[in-house]
Amino acid sequence: MAARADEVLGSAPAPFVERRSELRYEGLVERGALTFRGDDHIVPVINISSRGTMIESDLEPRLGESVVIRFEGCTPIHAFVRWAREGRIGLNFGCEMILG
Repeated sequence: MAARADEVLGSAPAPFVERRSELRYEGLVERGALTFRGDDHIVPVINISSRGTMIESDLEPRLGESVVIRFEGCTPIHAFVRWAREGRIGLNFGCEMILG
């Protein structure tokens, strides 16, 4: 006799576990200039950490796609697309950034 799916998988979904080790800062950076496929776009910054940022945009990048993002007073930062969904894009910086 075959087992029911809820017996095998459990009836409740697994709780979300935060796996990121670095703090996310909201309001530290208001916007950035994203170079995406050769064109520059001004994008709102949702949050930022020393290793990446979440931006808001209707662009549709591929996972792993390389981009460059610039914040006021900083040199350009090479990054890659970690995830994209619902008008938000997660970027992972190529090197750790010092926030302050």
